[in-house]
Amino acid sequence: MRGWFLRPLSGLVCLFLYGVAAVSAQEDALQAFRRNGETLALVQTGSSARLELSGPRSLGLTLPDRTTVSSLAALDGGWLAAGSVPNARGGRNLVLLRGNDKRSLPLAEPPGQEGFIRLSPVFLVDGGRLAGLAWLEGDDLRSLSVRAAAWTGQRWGAIQQVSHPGPGSQLALAGAVLDDGSWLLAWSAFDGTADEIVWSRRVGETWLPVSRLSKTNEVPDVTPALATTAGGALIAWSRYDGQGYQLRLARFDRARGEWQDERAAAPSGSVFPTFAGGLDGARLLYQDAVPRGWSVLDLDRQGRTVAKASVASTLGRPVLSFAGGEVRMRWPSEKREASARLEKTP
Repeated sequence: MRGWFLRPLSGLVCLFLYGVAAVSAQEDALQAFRRNGETLALVQTGSSARLELSGPRSLGLTLPDRTTVSSLAALDGGWLAAGSVPNARGGRNLVLLRGNDKRSLPLAEPPGQEGFIRLSPVFLVDGGRLAGLAWLEGDDLRSLSVRAAAWTGQRWGAIQQVSHPGPGSQLALAGAVLDDGSWLLAWSAFDGTADEIVWSRRVGETWLPVSRLSKTNEVPDVTPALATTAGGALIAWSRYDGQGYQLRLARFDRARGEWQDERAAAPSGSVFPTFAGGLDGARLLYQDAVPRGWSVLDLDRQGRTVAKASVASTLGRPVLSFAGGEVRMRWPSEKREASARLEKTP
């Protein structure tokens, strides 16, 4: 996953690098935030994983051999983890786990797999409860489509196809549940020239047609991340700017059903965005290319940056905590940590 932001990505190069990302996500710690402010962190080592809980406490997780965990979500009083594992046909199946602070149990994947590959599962959590699941499915990395299923409380509902296979890859799926209960998905789709960020929203039980987020351009837009806000959502992703990849932000207005205020949010070389918990807005973690490290943006409800903190590091994605205007970054597998102040921005 390293160094790809130094040049624009053709469809084939994007395909290769996203494939690498899909099977190496365990290099980075996964984190989720409960509504009461508690944090969860999952660190994978081989076929086992450790879930760090508040306290501090931890829970060991046993995974099928060669499982790659790529998603962690918090429930009220519980948690969800998901990834994928090679199957006997040479493809991949989903691996879903559900648990609390004392134990974990396997959760069956939605039945009726049609493609050889299922990847990038994303839990859709509404008010602390599991509402649904979205994932990518196809016969190879060039033919993936987006699919989703609702959770009834006891089983998965009928599978819905959100998008059809396109002229190339559809990858880097992200999802969120808005404050009206509708579902929002965004991902990167190759349009024959470059990767573009596209999105769809589920209103009631119907998915709206897939749309581009930005105006047509001929440069790659990759790795979207979503966060719910009052009245909508925020999205962050990286776009090639001629020299490197630059972090961009936009705001979804739920009442209008459209994206607004698209803008650059960090210098060239800002990649791999992930949203973290925030009280009145959101906090956004991303990696800096030069100098190498990680930065956190404190955003208001409109997605405007109000403060920033940065730490120099060559390690993977850290686990975050916040206290008294300070950001603590921790790398559990490396047993290292660093802190920085959130400095107000003009």
